[in-house]
Amino acid sequence: MAGIIRAVLPFERSDFPVTPAQVEAQFLRLFERTGRAFSSAAEDAVFFEQTDLFADLAPIDAELTVRDARERGLNVAAVVSAMRRQDRQLADAFAHSQGDGASHFSALRLAQQREYFDLWRRSGFLIKQQFYASARSLVMISAYSMEEVWAAIGYEGPLLPRTRT
Repeated sequence: MAGIIRAVLPFERSDFPVTPAQVEAQFLRLFERTGRAFSSAAEDAVFFEQTDLFADLAPIDAELTVRDARERGLNVAAVVSAMRRQDRQLADAFAHSQGDGASHFSALRLAQQREYFDLWRRSGFLIKQQFYASARSLVMISAYSMEEVWAAIGYEGPLLPRTRT
């Protein structure tokens, strides 16, 4: 999760008031009770880490795509093929842009991590888009729930006082 946290937030800016470690700690505090769902997401992140698998992952939502295509009277094979082709083109362009770079997300430079993370947003498959949106949202929730960040984003805090437990 640390790599995704660095890819989402602008830690390279000297005025960003928290560190990746602080955001990761906040993330773990906020989402520690998610139990098995969090463990499953962490297991899924193993596939995310291996950048050269991006185009080869056949997400389970391909089944949903097939059902949707059938309901719309579309050629199912053509729809799924187009989605796979789109992901292959994204993966090839990414591989070309990084040259002989690392095939692991954690070993990429920050700009490459951001580019790779964005592939998931641009994928033809809904599950990959949801992974991107969910991971990004969880990071943002974690960071922007920290009082240290509020001044940097111009937020004056909640209207109602918080009760501490």
